[in-house]
Amino acid sequence: MTANDTQNEEPLIVQDNGHIRHIILNRPQKLNAIDLAQHERLMEAFLEAERASKVRVLTLSGMGRAFCAGDDLTASKPRSNERHAKRNIDLEMGQGPSFLLETCSVLHHLTKPTVALMHGVALGSGYDYSLSCDFRLVTPDIRYGDPRIDRALWAAEGWSYKLPRLIQQSLVAPVAYLGKLMNGETAMRYGLVHRIISPEPDIRTSAMPFLSHLAQIDDEAYRITKASITMAVDSTFNQTQALHAGL
Repeated sequence: MTANDTQNEEPLIVQDNGHIRHIILNRPQKLNAIDLAQHERLMEAFLEAERASKVRVLTLSGMGRAFCAGDDLTASKPRSNERHAKRNIDLEMGQGPSFLLETCSVLHHLTKPTVALMHGVALGSGYDYSLSCDFRLVTPDIRYGDPRIDRALWAAEGWSYKLPRLIQQSLVAPVAYLGKLMNGETAMRYGLVHRIISPEPDIRTSAMPFLSHLAQIDDEAYRITKASITMAVDSTFNQTQALHAGL
C-alpha cells in the first residue's frame, strides 16, 4: 500500500504487518483533517491495539498528500442530544472537542512503542497526536507545527504541556508563540523528531527497519521503562522515587 492508495474508503484504516500495527488516517480529500467521529475511531483503535497481544508496535500515519492538516473546521458541531455536545472547547473559529484530550492521553499512556510517521503537513490536532507518541519520524519536506495562533486560536489540545517537556524552552517560543512551522531538518535539530526518512515508496515502508527494531525489544522491559520515564516527566521527584521503589 502506498501513500497515494485511496481505494479503501474507510476513514480510518487498521493494517497489521507482523507485530506492527498501522493506524492510517484516510481522509485524503481533506488532507486527513480530523473531526469528532475520527477522534472516536482513533480512541477505539488505540485501546484495541493495547489489548491485542500480537501487537508490539503501533504507528500513526496518513494517506494521500499529508499526515494530518489538523482540525476539520468544516465539520458540523455536535447536536445538543449527542453525547459529546457539551464537551467542546470554543476556539472562536470552529469547535475543538475536549474528547481529543482524552484520546491523546490514551495514546500517551499506551504501554507499547508508539510511532508517528509524518509526511506532507502535520498541523493542529495532528501535531498534538504526534507529540503523544514515543517516536516521531518525518520526511524532509514536512510542514510541522501548530499555526493556529496566527488565527487568534489557542492551544486547546494539550501540546502546550508536552512541548516544553520535549525541547528546550528557548526553542519553544518560536514554535508556540509565533506559530513557526518546521521542516524535517529543523524539527530534527530541535530534538523534536527522531529520524528523517524517505517518502518513497511510502513512509510506512521507509520506516520498516526502525519499526522492526522496536518490535524486537522485550515488551515487558519496554513497558516498565516507559512507565518510569512517563512518571518521571509527569510527577514530582518523590512520586518518581516511590514508583522505582515499587518496581
